[in-house]
Amino acid sequence: MILGAGLDQTSIIKKARKMGFYTIVVSKSGNYPGFAIADKSYEIDVVQRESVLEVAVLEKICGVVTDQLDAAVPTVAYVAEKIGLPGIGYDCAVKFANKYTMRRICAGIGIPVPKHFQATTLDEAVHCAKELDFPLMIKPVDGSGSQGVSKVNRYGELEYKFENALGHSRCKKVIMEEFFLGVEFAVVGFVIDYEYTNLGIGERFYFDIPDTFIPKQTLFPSLLRQDLKDKIVQTDNRIFTQLRPKFGNTYSEYLVNFETEDVRLVETAIRGCGNFTSSDLVPLACGIDVNELLILVASGNGDVKIDHPKHINRASGSLFLHLPEGTICEIKGLNEVSRLPGVYQVHLGELEVGKQIGRMKNKRDRIGPVLITGQDRTELQNVINQIQQTLVLKVETQNGMKGIIW
Repeated sequence: MILGAGLDQTSIIKKARKMGFYTIVVSKSGNYPGFAIADKSYEIDVVQRESVLEVAVLEKICGVVTDQLDAAVPTVAYVAEKIGLPGIGYDCAVKFANKYTMRRICAGIGIPVPKHFQATTLDEAVHCAKELDFPLMIKPVDGSGSQGVSKVNRYGELEYKFENALGHSRCKKVIMEEFFLGVEFAVVGFVIDYEYTNLGIGERFYFDIPDTFIPKQTLFPSLLRQDLKDKIVQTDNRIFTQLRPKFGNTYSEYLVNFETEDVRLVETAIRGCGNFTSSDLVPLACGIDVNELLILVASGNGDVKIDHPKHINRASGSLFLHLPEGTICEIKGLNEVSRLPGVYQVHLGELEVGKQIGRMKNKRDRIGPVLITGQDRTELQNVINQIQQTLVLKVETQNGMKGIIW
């Protein structure tokens, strides 16, 4: 059983089928591509754990997983625990699923995190703002896709941004935290039998949009100094050693301030990094197929270990674009991009002349990704340059014709 049928989940569904498993996908209703490629599917919201459990019992599943879907992690653990399948335990999963709970746990074991508070009402948010001072960050405690995440610069912005964050929280709670200036790094790994292995650190770059933090590129490996890499890996190892998930993909985000060399943990999760990172970019960069490992462990298939001799050192990345508000009036090079050397996969959605483009508010409004690979970061940059020279999209806006924003 695989929870989630969105685009990010298609790789693990295909992987399970290739490994000879009969796949049952469970996801809320929608036009999700995973429904079409699974052997069988059920339209149930993944947070409805009792309903998902009923299906698991009915279908006599041999294992249950999710890859890049936060909301599914507790349900996966719950189902596995209830029917005696390999899992990380429901209590452990719940700790990872709530950003505020995870922050408190990490702070308690000495992991450097931004100063933070939780708020459920505007009055509480105003009190927290006084404790933190401006600028500050606000985000849902259980959100995803950067929805409801924003920088707050002054009291005049607080009410709107608080309500926006609250609206994207299932439990109607938000985190308010100090604004920590730094470069973001995506850290991926895998746990087997409680033992953590780091598999890479990627460097993240953002679109230039005020008060939002929407990545446009994630590139592996990072060009971070080795001593700072070691510091991050040691910190990540402490987190997963202390919290003791038995197995699974791991993903953490860290901010590094290069002036002070301070490091802060932003987020950590026992699931794969989204946008095909765990399923595709990690194997391309390091040679370790983490989703194959995940499926094997979750289905109880013997003594599974990371095959370190297979470890390679290559580069991979994801590239996004966005367009100004308006109407697409010209498209060139769309088919040519997929044929460029170093382009691994293209996921640009349904682009067509006449399509209306709205304002980009969060990660889900981006166009992409294009997945790329190369021998090293220099070769990866050459691939990016070729993509940007090949693809032409023109948008008719209120201020005239404009092109792609990379």
